[in-house]
Amino acid sequence: MAEQRAEKPVIVLRHPARAVRIAEALGAAGLTAYALPLTDTELPVDTAGVAEALARLGRGGYAWLVVTSGNTVQSLEMLVRTDGTTLAALVRAGHARVAAVGAATARLLTATGTGVDLVPGRASSAGLLDAFGPGPGEVLLPQADLAPDDLRIGLTGLGWSVHRVEAYRTVPYPAHPARRVPGVEEEGTPPPLLSVPDVVGTGARPVHPAVVFTAPSAVLQFRERLGGGPLAFLPVAIGPTTAAALRSQGWEPAATAAEPTPPAIVAAVEDAFSRGRTTYFAPLNGDRP
Repeated sequence: MAEQRAEKPVIVLRHPARAVRIAEALGAAGLTAYALPLTDTELPVDTAGVAEALARLGRGGYAWLVVTSGNTVQSLEMLVRTDGTTLAALVRAGHARVAAVGAATARLLTATGTGVDLVPGRASSAGLLDAFGPGPGEVLLPQADLAPDDLRIGLTGLGWSVHRVEAYRTVPYPAHPARRVPGVEEEGTPPPLLSVPDVVGTGARPVHPAVVFTAPSAVLQFRERLGGGPLAFLPVAIGPTTAAALRSQGWEPAATAAEPTPPAIVAAVEDAFSRGRTTYFAPLNGDRP
């Protein structure tokens, strides 16, 4: 009788409905995907700042609107629809050009009727800065409260006057129902949902799980929510910013995805399993299991 291969579990730190494409790609590679949502998104308690910026966008106050995530698209649409308009209508009225950080964000903007003028070849702040021309002019940059400031700094260095506003907040899961920004749900069968105790239990399996960290905020929540460890796992970062967040916690990434796409994430997970650089998380006593 042939020996059964041990399951290689992969825990994606994202809501199951937003992890379908990653789970399908992992499954096609012979890996078993699970989902654990640790963070959520909600509108700011005070939306006056972003509302004023959007009104100015419609009056022609900005040469560019720079959009760095799907959550930003969702939050801006929520905000402008309360005033009876759409993001596309404001962009057209203000004759602003629109830049999207990557193809996925560009698709969401297009789905709202908003034309996209610039999509960099590399889906990152660095890629966008490389593709962006020099100023002068004014740029509206709506982002999350926890977004790094590198894009604002980089655009300013190119000669642009950048107005960064808080479009949404990253909060522990689940968000406040009245302010929650709905994530972009993907078609298909979502991966199984795990609880925090389930994740701790995976440390006893023959193969330690790979954990895909999808944002720096997920790193912080993982530290806080799994404080009852111990847990042995292979940390996989979705990109260099998240990898830096892992290192700030003393966790060296087992692998980092070259770009935030399902194929690149699968490649990073396979690399992590092949290297086998397990991290031991025992925050209560600091001891290795």
